[in-house]
Amino acid sequence: MRYSRGVKGRLLPLLAGLAALAVSSTAAAQGTADQAVSAAQRKYGEDQRRVPWHDSTAIWSQRLGSQTVGLGTDYQSRDPYYDWVFYLRPRYYFWESDRSSLSLRAQLSGIVELTNSNTTTKQREFLLGDTLLSLVPEHAFVKHGAYLTDLALSLPRVVLPTSKAYRLGKIAEVGVRALLVQAFPLREGDDWLPRAYVGFRAGYGYQFANWTVPSSSTLEQVRMTLDSTLLASGQLTGAALAEHIGVVHGILHADVFKDIVALESEFGLDPLVKFDLPNDEPLCGNVLTGCVPVAAVANQRYQPATYLDVYVDTFAFDHALKVSFGYENITSQLGLGGERRNFFWSPDAKVYLRLEFQPDYLLKRPNGPRTVGVPRERSASLGSYR
Repeated sequence: MRYSRGVKGRLLPLLAGLAALAVSSTAAAQGTADQAVSAAQRKYGEDQRRVPWHDSTAIWSQRLGSQTVGLGTDYQSRDPYYDWVFYLRPRYYFWESDRSSLSLRAQLSGIVELTNSNTTTKQREFLLGDTLLSLVPEHAFVKHGAYLTDLALSLPRVVLPTSKAYRLGKIAEVGVRALLVQAFPLREGDDWLPRAYVGFRAGYGYQFANWTVPSSSTLEQVRMTLDSTLLASGQLTGAALAEHIGVVHGILHADVFKDIVALESEFGLDPLVKFDLPNDEPLCGNVLTGCVPVAAVANQRYQPATYLDVYVDTFAFDHALKVSFGYENITSQLGLGGERRNFFWSPDAKVYLRLEFQPDYLLKRPNGPRTVGVPRERSASLGSYR
């Protein structure tokens, strides 16, 4: 018994020392690991953090009318068409993580037609487009390699009527838009057709306006009413403004060669519902038997616009410059004579060359392949069909 107690007496301090040594070694190892993780985060995390205004772009687009370059069989006009369109699209990210972000986005635009214009007061007059502001929460539900499921909401989306030709009577358009993108690999690891994505863009906007038709308070054009009364009026046209504006688009994209050449198409329908106009107007002045109601032409409130945009992208200067060559046909489905226009071609169709500059790529480009970005939002002639 004495021998056993002696052995225990010697073993207990030894075991206690070994335990303390093990604990201290584990703590030291954990401290070293934490330091290594911290160093890795400093090296790969903070260094990869992009500037808060990343993905802001400046765009210069040159467009030619389809008839100017000989596209389409229907003869419409002798006037050639060539213009420059400028876009400034700033972004600022208030907060972002690996999968989610919250940003404020804007779009300012302008256009100069270099041919014989019938929409400007002066030759080669610079016209501002409508200004777009939107608060965009974005979240990637799946983000693994080339797989990505991303949802971006423009909530709210506000369009301010800063354009000259189309602001008359407008106050603002307020609405919401959503963009869902699903990216996936095609030939993973291959230079040709390595990846692709499909997208769906949908939205709704309500337009607030002072009048139901385009009008100006400074224009006092003398007109004769139905009862032969002269009246000073600021009304510009008999067509009503759009009250409800919808967007339903599909998007197809494929990286053709590495991250250098890509092909994309966006197509769909923009349903428009115009303000309601009175169905009849009483005629009283020239009728001896009293007032007679005169029936008006059937009120066509629903007037959709078709949307087709196909283009090839190439990248230069470490992806800071994107050069696009494409074809667009974004027009009202009903022509001026009431005929239905073709989805693939109309007098409003254009070919274009576009230069898109993204300055943050010159400062710091993310490692790995070019990530799937939110497809750009376009409008024909700065929203002329609205």
